[in-house]
Amino acid sequence: MPEPKVEETPIRVGIVDDQRLFLDGISALLNTCKEVAVCCLAQSGDDAVAKFKEDCPEILLLDLSMPDRDGLEVLQQLQEEFPALRVIMLTVHDDFSSIQDCMQHGAMGYVLKINGKDELLRAIEEVHQGRKYLDPKVIDILLTPPRSGAQANSSKGAQGQGPGILTQREKELLQLLAEGKTSEVIASELFISVNTVDTHRKNIISKLGAKNITDAVRIAISRGLL
Repeated sequence: MPEPKVEETPIRVGIVDDQRLFLDGISALLNTCKEVAVCCLAQSGDDAVAKFKEDCPEILLLDLSMPDRDGLEVLQQLQEEFPALRVIMLTVHDDFSSIQDCMQHGAMGYVLKINGKDELLRAIEEVHQGRKYLDPKVIDILLTPPRSGAQANSSKGAQGQGPGILTQREKELLQLLAEGKTSEVIASELFISVNTVDTHRKNIISKLGAKNITDAVRIAISRGLL
């Protein structure tokens, strides 16, 4: 007689994101996968710590932009409180420095929110096996680090962007702002929080050396960024 098949225990996953709609959506999506079971949802670092003391997940999906403390600070706290926890950053931030900072501070994975269910599930399974995971877009970003020194200064005048460059997400958001859409509307369309939209707005203004978002749109259009 063949031995009975032993069913694998689902990977227990927690999610921390300040946007309730996103939490509910990702939770529902992952719960359709037999490989994982969402056991905990939290909207802040403090909320996560309190809940994890009762029921700590094996894998955590963590946003980088949150209103009380940023995800990097939350990442460090959770690692101190729960050393066995493996963290995957799930975020809209696709800039080199954010990726590098998170991975250097102990994140096991970095996945952008533009990805679908299959990519996220692959990341969870890889990290659960003890391997680090970066989605293909993140790998491309890390293989093309930001220029510095004389090289950055020489490109600054041509690009007209101040320190750094606009990320693809920032360009997308700036285009929506140029169309006159509010932060609330943009947050809904891009499935991110209003706080994340506002963070992008500040970054765009800073990178373009603009006075405000209207000035940023003008500068971007004049330099062919939109």
